[in-house]
Amino acid sequence: MVVRHLVEDGERATDTIGELLAATEDELVVVGRRGEVRIRQVDVVAAKPVPDRPWRVAAFLRRAGVAVLDLDGVPLLGPVEQLLASLAADGIPVVLLTDGSDRLTSELERAGLEHLAVLQGHASGPRGATPEPEAYAAAHAAVERRLGRPVAPSEVAFTDDRRDHVDAARAFGWRGQLFTLPR
Repeated sequence: MVVRHLVEDGERATDTIGELLAATEDELVVVGRRGEVRIRQVDVVAAKPVPDRPWRVAAFLRRAGVAVLDLDGVPLLGPVEQLLASLAADGIPVVLLTDGSDRLTSELERAGLEHLAVLQGHASGPRGATPEPEAYAAAHAAVERRLGRPVAPSEVAFTDDRRDHVDAARAFGWRGQLFTLPR
């Protein structure tokens, strides 16, 4: 929620955004990025719930012809599992790139998502190395083979937690966005 309240003896107002923990006759307790904030009820000017913001990465990938995610370094947590499952359920082809570690494969199996396409060693390369454009060309060819059809580079929405990888994918012709978890 967002709470607009007076500060500095009523000289100015400020907003506190966070989760409402408690409300009494005397005060509100809100936990936000700065920790717990106690606000006197007499200082409250306005308060309202804040709607959840959509997860930008999810919205980006839902507009894809093909969703390609490099999940090396990204834990396969609830929101990521849900995203992958919903993309597949919506009929969007999902291809995951990995450096070849078994972590992703075992996490997909645990989540019941082992049916998703995993391409090992394509584009992701070793951690710390920026892939060469040829790596994206090879990954693109592997995506086409996996799907059994031609795919225009502009159909591919690519996300990775490394900006240099996203930039390299964009230079190849894929649409790219930096991977971030939802807030």
